Amino acid sequence: MNEITYRQPLNAAEIYDLAEQAYGKAPWSLATIEHDLRNQYADYLVCLVDNKAVGFVSGTLIIDELSISNIGVLPAYRGQGLAVKLLTTWLARFKTAQKVFLEVRVSNISAQRVYKKLAFKAVAIRKQYYHNPLEDAVIMEKLL
Repeated sequence: MNEITYRQPLNAAEIYDLAEQAYGKAPWSLATIEHDLRNQYADYLVCLVDNKAVGFVSGTLIIDELSISNIGVLPAYRGQGLAVKLLTTWLARFKTAQKVFLEVRVSNISAQRVYKKLAFKAVAIRKQYYHNPLEDAVIMEKLL
């Protein structure tokens, strides 16, 4: 892996395309991402390797509580520590945040490992949170 840099997204289509590639099917529609990018509380960060967009993270900060809504890394770039670096870089931008929350599929053990490396702890289960397929979510929290 060579040079890693970060930037704001170019547009909603870029995020949608990254999500499609990272997840196999984007969890949000293009219209939803467009709406979210206009939200004053939402924040997105794109990860680039050698100037190629390979991942992104998004979430919202309300007062002192940060909620991660999406993180995705292209399959060819997984297993290289990019998700940890991306999340660490993104989280460092929020000086007023006290807590961070996220939901992750109970079956997504690799993502849960990443979050645990960053000191997230499982705090609850949200029943039938995900659809296509229907699945519970693990709610994870990190104190900053």
